[in-house]
Amino acid sequence: MRKTKTAAVMILLAGLSLWGCGDSQTGDSDMEVEAAEEMTAEVEVGKDGSITETLVEDFAEAYYDEESLKTMILSETAEFSRNHTDGTVSVDKLEQKDGAVMVQISYSSAEVYSEYNTDEYNSKQLFCGTVKEAYDAGYSLDISMQDTKGEKTIGKAELLEMGEQYILISENPMRVKVPGKIQYASSNVTVSGKSEARLSGDEAAEEKYYIIYK
Repeated sequence: MRKTKTAAVMILLAGLSLWGCGDSQTGDSDMEVEAAEEMTAEVEVGKDGSITETLVEDFAEAYYDEESLKTMILSETAEFSRNHTDGTVSVDKLEQKDGAVMVQISYSSAEVYSEYNTDEYNSKQLFCGTVKEAYDAGYSLDISMQDTKGEKTIGKAELLEMGEQYILISENPMRVKVPGKIQYASSNVTVSGKSEARLSGDEAAEEKYYIIYK
């Protein structure tokens, strides 16, 4: 079974801290997952459609095995890129400072991001494109969205009229930055700046997060 790659990075980070403590109890796996869920994730969409994902986790330096982490991530990304000629994944940064670990990974497109992080057991789909492209790809646009001032609500009919405007659709909570001004967002999205937002909510509910920008 192939783990979702980003989730695997998170779990390894958590596991490295536990291994450093010398723990070998049966509850370690649950602790690793819990620690992984506390990791912060940020996704930035480039003007060319590329995706940059930044993962940050706090660690005590004594428990951090940078070489093990680096070897695992570089191996995973290299294997993916060898087997997928239509897209690339690369590690831009992997550094430790002041007890925190930061990993930055670049994907050539949202489609590559989704494929790299999704398998039959895990799903981390991300779409970035026009409203028309999202509709043609089969995404449900039967949703309600509000403008950033909370003054106007739109639904499917209005969305379909915005065919050439850009939309981001995510299955996972995270912080996002888009290459334009956010116009509308679904109720589970908190707009925190002109082009920044936080997707929050119950991940187990399998809800989707929507942002319209231009």
